[in-house]
Amino acid sequence: MDALIGKLLSADGTTLDLHVKYIGDDGVKQLAQDARLKNLRQLNLERNELTVESIRALADSTVITQLTWLHLERNNLEDDSIQLLAGSANFSQLKQLNLWKNKVGPAGARAIAESLHLSGLEVLDLAQNQVGDEGARVLSESMTLTDLKYLDLFGNGLSEEGQKVVKNSETFAKIKDLILA
Repeated sequence: MDALIGKLLSADGTTLDLHVKYIGDDGVKQLAQDARLKNLRQLNLERNELTVESIRALADSTVITQLTWLHLERNNLEDDSIQLLAGSANFSQLKQLNLWKNKVGPAGARAIAESLHLSGLEVLDLAQNQVGDEGARVLSESMTLTDLKYLDLFGNGLSEEGQKVVKNSETFAKIKDLILA
């Protein structure tokens, strides 16, 4: 991890792109404690074989607390991981959250929808998950996701009625890009 951080951390210390490095939970645990990441704003952990333990390490980190952009796509993260993420103040500055192609279901969607820490999200990618109509409904009724400008729910098994609920949501009044099918 030391070498990867040294090589891939941007010169200003704000961006770290570790997509497809397969660092796993042990790698994320090291990241979460690395003082060089105290100014980190953008973190890409796409396809790194992460589990709930990785999200717990990030959620509990005393170093990585200023993220505005987090990519976690293709890690098979489930609702328990999303509940940890949504419950952590470490993610309260996020503007962009990418969870494409994980295993987020209705409970994960509810955690996002009810999270005060994620109320500043402008971009939310939940494509290719398992949110379904129930998850779409709770997202659409959220009192905290009112700043979203981009929402991707493609590949979540939404019925026509579920899509209609999302399209007609007052919560999503600011959305400019909505992907449902």
